[in-house]
Amino acid sequence: MKVSPSAVEGSVAVPPSKSYTHRAIAAGLLAEGETVIVNPLWSNDTLASLGAAEKLGLEVLARDDGRLLLRSPGAAGLSWAPCLDVGESGTSMRLFTAVASLLDKPVLVYGRGRLHERPVRPLLEALAGLGVGYILSRGCCPPHVVRGPARAGSTVVDAWESSQYLSALLLLGAGLDGGLEVSVSRLESRPYVDVTVRVLEAFGARVERRGYGWFRVSGPLRPTVFRVPGDWSSASVLLAAGAIAGRVRVEGVDPGDPQPDRFIVGVLEAAGARVVLGESYVEAGAPPGGLQGFSACIRDSPDLGPVLAALAALACGVSEICCLDRLRLKESDRVEAMLDLLARSRVEARLSQRPRQGLCIVVRGSCGLLGGRVVYDSHGDHRIAMAAALLGLASREPVTVADAGAVSKSYPGFWEDLKKLGARIEYL
Repeated sequence: MKVSPSAVEGSVAVPPSKSYTHRAIAAGLLAEGETVIVNPLWSNDTLASLGAAEKLGLEVLARDDGRLLLRSPGAAGLSWAPCLDVGESGTSMRLFTAVASLLDKPVLVYGRGRLHERPVRPLLEALAGLGVGYILSRGCCPPHVVRGPARAGSTVVDAWESSQYLSALLLLGAGLDGGLEVSVSRLESRPYVDVTVRVLEAFGARVERRGYGWFRVSGPLRPTVFRVPGDWSSASVLLAAGAIAGRVRVEGVDPGDPQPDRFIVGVLEAAGARVVLGESYVEAGAPPGGLQGFSACIRDSPDLGPVLAALAALACGVSEICCLDRLRLKESDRVEAMLDLLARSRVEARLSQRPRQGLCIVVRGSCGLLGGRVVYDSHGDHRIAMAAALLGLASREPVTVADAGAVSKSYPGFWEDLKKLGARIEYL
């Protein structure tokens, strides 16, 4: 994909939330009867969840751009599938590992690409506390096999690597006759757990909690009509485009939603962008004097890392993006991928280790346009590809984004939406 220097202006409807769509599909599988998911996201990752759910007995009765009608036998009537292919979706891998543990036969969970480097052991150890057997072929990561049936009761989980471990256990608990109590240590990305709780409660689960350290969940889940809200992760890159190269209004986001990537609003304000927050939209525009350096800890919103790297590259002064340790466990090693973006942009950046904020990238921004023709490597990572597009908007010459199709993992319409806003983009 070739991205030429461009100004962007206008409004765009944000895609539906990937996080909510994953969880709604899993909940629909565990709820006996017919569920309607309104406004689902169609992306490679969410289709991986849908495919796994179908293998386990979910029937798709109708599907179009704005609605997904499902029928399920419920948690007690799941079908056995010997293998679940979850593609490159870490969320699908973890959620459906837990769901598959309801069965009394072995289920192999596998995928492709970086998925086999994404950790799952702490989830399997927590499931073992419920009587689930497992085989982990690589010591840390898929492929792996689980064999239930999981029993009701209590377990513990270390959720430092991923909050999805806890989300998976909460979904499992809603499908267990008798429920589940979970004690949690070192939980990161806490708002994603709030998203999970919101979905479970919409499907009729009872969730009790003490902060983020103890949860009890019980079902059964009931079929419902669930509307997927707009995606703050996708909104973040569009808002960053406005802050870098013009003005963009993103329609269809809820400022009160617990999605962690709404944190982008505060970062843009700290960088001096002109931000307007409405009831169902957010607008961001470039400040007259250019963006200013900022500091951000993204412990709860790690997906913002690449977008913030692009903002930091163009800001005036020094920016610090911290709490990055877990970014090495994503679709790429995002720490190295972000450093690669900055190096190819000829922007000075270095790593720093801080006592309370862990790993940081310290960036001295260009305070204006980036120079030179550049080929950016997306590293097969959807969020790195989108960050590279942002850098292209503010380059003196066109840039090339290699493997630009990686965006289909979460935001298949990204390039077309950017073109609608005025970006000059050519398909190579």
